[in-house]
Amino acid sequence: MDRIQRALDLAKLHRGPGPAGEEARPERLVASREFQVSSLEPALRLSLNWYELNERRVLSPADTRPEAEAYRMLRTQVLQRARAHGLRALGVVSAKNGEGKTVTAINLAMCLAAEPNQSVLLIDLDLRRPTVARTLGLSIERGLESWLGREEPSFKTLSYAFEGLERFYVLPTLAPMASSSEILASPATRRFLSELKERDQNRLLILDLPPALLSDDVLTLAPLLDGVVLVVRERQTRREDVVRVVELLANTRIVGTVLNRSSEAARRSYY
Repeated sequence: MDRIQRALDLAKLHRGPGPAGEEARPERLVASREFQVSSLEPALRLSLNWYELNERRVLSPADTRPEAEAYRMLRTQVLQRARAHGLRALGVVSAKNGEGKTVTAINLAMCLAAEPNQSVLLIDLDLRRPTVARTLGLSIERGLESWLGREEPSFKTLSYAFEGLERFYVLPTLAPMASSSEILASPATRRFLSELKERDQNRLLILDLPPALLSDDVLTLAPLLDGVVLVVRERQTRREDVVRVVELLANTRIVGTVLNRSSEAARRSYY
């Protein structure tokens, strides 16, 4: 309970300058920076190796297999609820590691961006174990940690677009960051998410989140989210873990549920 209470306290933080001589905390370091969110349109578009991506279970929006059709069904469900309720920032979360949340976040974001007039920004906010860039096979040098770590003042050089995916953008994190929950609770993180939500009304933010039961990071971010997609894995995710995640996110809207690695029979009743 101490861990949960700490997360709730962090989520309510609006700190000002600390007493003289007090050691600087990670969130104060981040908050002291000039906040700049300019255009997220990169100068170049990267190419993707779809053969390797398919090996990692990442699907092209044009794929016609049952798995791709299931993601299109999820896309329709998410879009209907997002547009009906004005949802802009949606997290993708699982109970623990290895349940497929990152692959789900990527596939959902790509599928959403295939919808006409719908722009999508996928953000890797699993600061303890970021994997979006590796899953996509990106050979890049800087990610969101450069901004959070005060090395890069603008997101423009940290966001990436891709050939053949006109409205799909990625803001990856490349290296794990210490004190992740403090960073996520910082005023700077709150401002950057608010700015991204307000800048383009046709853009959805899809956030790849840490596993909900392994740290307090998801609880810290929950007040900033408009909803979550819950990912469970057949024959691996325990029922009691799903119940616990739902309890922890009781004040956050669940807009969809994904049964990952399902059997063919289960896939036909995907939702």
